[in-house]
Amino acid sequence: MAIFKEVYKEYGKRVYYFLLSLTGDENMAEELLQETFYQVFLNIDKFEGKSSVYTWICQIGKNAWIKECKRRSRFTDKSVEDETVKDFAVSPEEAVIKKEQCRKIREAVQRLPEPYKEVFVLHVYGEVKLREIAAMYEKSESWAKVTYFRAKEKIIKEAGL
Repeated sequence: MAIFKEVYKEYGKRVYYFLLSLTGDENMAEELLQETFYQVFLNIDKFEGKSSVYTWICQIGKNAWIKECKRRSRFTDKSVEDETVKDFAVSPEEAVIKKEQCRKIREAVQRLPEPYKEVFVLHVYGEVKLREIAAMYEKSESWAKVTYFRAKEKIIKEAGL
């Protein structure tokens, strides 16, 4: 139990923000965080050390998110209409443009085929090193770099940036 508490204390906040970046919803991210660490608690003795603990936990969290999305039969994403302008330092026009760009990027990420989507999400939102992503896929670091670069290019092209 002490090991689990240490793992939660060290990684809980980072995993929460990773899940928040996937879901775009604070409540869902909190629910998924609880499910993720429940699974970590049940399976901590099965951790093989092939990746970092953080990468392993993020993978569990991502799987919980996918399971929830399938359960709800749709991907949960913040709608632009539900957002409020949080940055008062920019003009309303700039805020609308920024929201629209963010929406386009989120949609482009959601449409990426695998493994591009997973590599991009893990690296950008989960802050997982490309070396660790390569290890998860049992591929070379060069493969991870190329996959990430191609994912980024697809997003830029599709989002029109």
